[in-house]
Amino acid sequence: MSKKFLFTLLALVVSLATFAQTATTTTGKISGKVVDAENGTPLVGASVVLAGDNKKGIYTDVEGRFFVTVQKNKKYTLIISSIGYSDKEVSDIEVTGLDATVSITLERKGKALAGVEVKASIRKENLSSLYLTQKNSSSISDGISAEVIKKSPDRNTGEVLKRVSGASVQDNKFVVIRGLSERYNVSMLNNAVLPSTEADKKAFAFDIIPSSVVDNLVIYKSPTPDLPGDFAGGAVKVITKDYPSHKLSELSLNIGYNSLTTGKNFYKGYPDGKYDQVGFFDDSRLIPAPYYRHKYNFVSYDNQFKSATTKMFPNTFGYEAAYRSIPAISVNYTGGNTAILKNNNKLGYVYSVGYGNGRAVSERDRNEYDIQRSHYYDYNTDVYDEKNNLTALLNVTYSYGKSKISIKNLFNNSFIKTSGIRDGINLINDPSKPFYIKSDNSEAAGNGLVNSVVEGLHKLGGDWTIDWNGSYGYTYKNQPDQRILAFRSDDGDASKYWIKLNNENSPEIRNAGRVYSFLGENIYGASANATKQFNWLGQVQKLKVGTMDNYRSRTVEVNALGYATLDNVGVTINESKSTSYSTLFSPENIDQYNLVVANIATNSTDYTGKALLNAGYAMLDNKFTDNIKLTWGVRVEKYRQELAARNKETKTYDNTDVLPSFLFTYAVNNKSNIRVAGSQAVNRPEFRELADYSVYDYDLNVAIRGLPTLKRSKISNADLRYEWFPGAGEILSASVFYKYFNNPIEQINNGNDVFSYANAKNATTYGAEIEIRKKLDFIGGAFFQQLTFYTNAAYIKGKVKIDTVALDNPLQGQSPYLINGGLNYTSPADDFSVNVLYNRIGPRLRLRAQNGGAMNIYEKPRDVVDFQVSKKLMKNKLEAKLAVSDILAQPFTWYYKYDKTASNTNYKAADDRVINTIRYGTTATLSLKYTFGK
Repeated sequence: MSKKFLFTLLALVVSLATFAQTATTTTGKISGKVVDAENGTPLVGASVVLAGDNKKGIYTDVEGRFFVTVQKNKKYTLIISSIGYSDKEVSDIEVTGLDATVSITLERKGKALAGVEVKASIRKENLSSLYLTQKNSSSISDGISAEVIKKSPDRNTGEVLKRVSGASVQDNKFVVIRGLSERYNVSMLNNAVLPSTEADKKAFAFDIIPSSVVDNLVIYKSPTPDLPGDFAGGAVKVITKDYPSHKLSELSLNIGYNSLTTGKNFYKGYPDGKYDQVGFFDDSRLIPAPYYRHKYNFVSYDNQFKSATTKMFPNTFGYEAAYRSIPAISVNYTGGNTAILKNNNKLGYVYSVGYGNGRAVSERDRNEYDIQRSHYYDYNTDVYDEKNNLTALLNVTYSYGKSKISIKNLFNNSFIKTSGIRDGINLINDPSKPFYIKSDNSEAAGNGLVNSVVEGLHKLGGDWTIDWNGSYGYTYKNQPDQRILAFRSDDGDASKYWIKLNNENSPEIRNAGRVYSFLGENIYGASANATKQFNWLGQVQKLKVGTMDNYRSRTVEVNALGYATLDNVGVTINESKSTSYSTLFSPENIDQYNLVVANIATNSTDYTGKALLNAGYAMLDNKFTDNIKLTWGVRVEKYRQELAARNKETKTYDNTDVLPSFLFTYAVNNKSNIRVAGSQAVNRPEFRELADYSVYDYDLNVAIRGLPTLKRSKISNADLRYEWFPGAGEILSASVFYKYFNNPIEQINNGNDVFSYANAKNATTYGAEIEIRKKLDFIGGAFFQQLTFYTNAAYIKGKVKIDTVALDNPLQGQSPYLINGGLNYTSPADDFSVNVLYNRIGPRLRLRAQNGGAMNIYEKPRDVVDFQVSKKLMKNKLEAKLAVSDILAQPFTWYYKYDKTASNTNYKAADDRVINTIRYGTTATLSLKYTFGK
């Protein structure tokens, strides 16, 4: 990071702080939500009055929410009433630094028994409401509320997800549920399906959503008719804030240290674009126009034209030493408020802007072996990344009468400039006569997401509720001018490295290549749901029907070029001053060796992908007695996917799936439930998995190729769960689950450094899961009253059938066990907290061997320990957090498992072989957050 840019960044921080509202007001708000105690339904039009206030009360909106303006540092009592419900008084409500928030439950008059307490303190009422939400859920799900998020040191949603039962997070952003890979999950933001943030797989990077704007987060582990049908692991739904309960004005500054990066040597590639520091490309990396205009028949042009065009490609191979790395820095500002308008109408807004800049160094070791365990090569690579990230979020919500309309927007852009420097030994031809290699990979990649949702909620009469949304998303990944150059030496003498270039009919990207790739995808979505509440058997019932439509349009262009010679027999060029990384393709060498660029057909493509999903569903939430409830229904999804590539047959995939589901809940008592669920779901191939072209992954030294004949997979799910809620915010649960996959999609190792995809015939997964979240106040003493212990663990078994071969090992992407645990201490004043987190995932099957043979690739378990401590200062205006992530810094390790029938998939040094090791180091982050206006 340049000094000039660092100065600009710090100036931005000062500017945001200067313009933030700093005045301390004498008034505040009491905000809250009123719901039916029986089923958690929001009560619309309930009256909320301040005791002793002769003024007219206010009424709750379509979501049961209310805001009351009061004086700070005084205690108040609210009187809440609604037709058909017993009145309730909630006392001891005081607005101090922040506004007060209260959740209120009202009992139906027919259900209320004599002697039922209708007076409560704010603390008792908030605990009661949280307890009700946990117990009355109509799904097998786990979640976390804004109150818990507020007390945690988590800065983004990726960190929050670590605290949800059955979930783990890879790379601090990708969620893994019940040990299943990210392809089996679906992500939703504000009731709209999120597009993938990754170009090559179905996955969403949750680290782009600040935790300060999250109202609640829920992971649904069993499909229900009103959820998308394309998941078998979990559906992650993130709801951002509509109406801030108090004025938001928070400025955060994060400073990060990494053990492999900060203060260490750093190397950077070329070029430096004008806008690299803010994360966008200029024109300096674009492919020269003469080649682009004639790319489909470039080989047929005369040699003079081809040579002249080749000289137009900038000679930007190689790398140079940069300044030693300073700490990574990021800044974020979050603001928002709720305005109370005439007739109790409300206008709420939340916005957030953030920027991050830093470096990362990783150490990689790549080995390869054959079926006889013969060693092919050992390559060591140091990867140097320069990273920029821009995020922005804006939510605006207007509530009027019995309606609400919101528009919610999310933007993220990440930019990574990479230089990979490799050396190693190759034994593939003759172990007694190895040769040595050195190579460099330089690239810059820009990934982004734009997502906008307009949604509405309307209460019609007393029985019907209508909600709808329309959404637009755009994702992109641009990687112009990736450059790879490799030299070879037969005896390791640094003065005798050379490079062999083939003729223009057979260029090789691994020797001397450059790739220009661009991907853009537009996603349009719409949904509408209608819910009717009615009475039957003396109980409240719900009927819900709805529809969802989603259209995706993707455009991909990849131009893969290799340097070659016009000489038919190829050319060998010895390394010298004129043939180093940065000088090999000078105009003089291009003339001397008759060098040209040539298209590599297997790695180049122009394709468009279109997908249309039409879905409809009907479901009933039937309550037969106070203890027995059945949620059941069916969802129908029609999905048509089309892939068209230049000079290739257009592929069309068209399926209609009927997806029934049910959830039976028996309330054993007022603190525990037994739940039984069954459902069907689907898992569809992504565009990249179907596209028939290769991408060379330099870090893994493999080519990844799609398979046009992939089929969608159908999954049958069964769950049995017992849950006990000993107190608000506490849970003890145990679950068993079973899943049957027909035609599961797996990523496979084809051998010869080629990865691809294939359908297995079928697979089963079954397992058990436990969760404990318990305060330790039963031990006694003031310290233990503030200490919470939480853990969740899953044990998973699996079997897969490939053709006629049955294998006793897990599904690709799955791990046999998952352990999360932690301790949280929060001081009585909520101004100091300490978190210790632990995570371990069992040996995950990363890639399956071709046709179910030997040489499955597994990932070794890692023990991950994180530590976080936070302290509020300056009358709670300033919060300081120190987080140390991955303290043990164990490497990510992949290995070949040669025994395909082994039930124990752990690494055995005598039999197995390590093929890939990556070290990222330990990261420590100091975060400072200042809240204005308290």
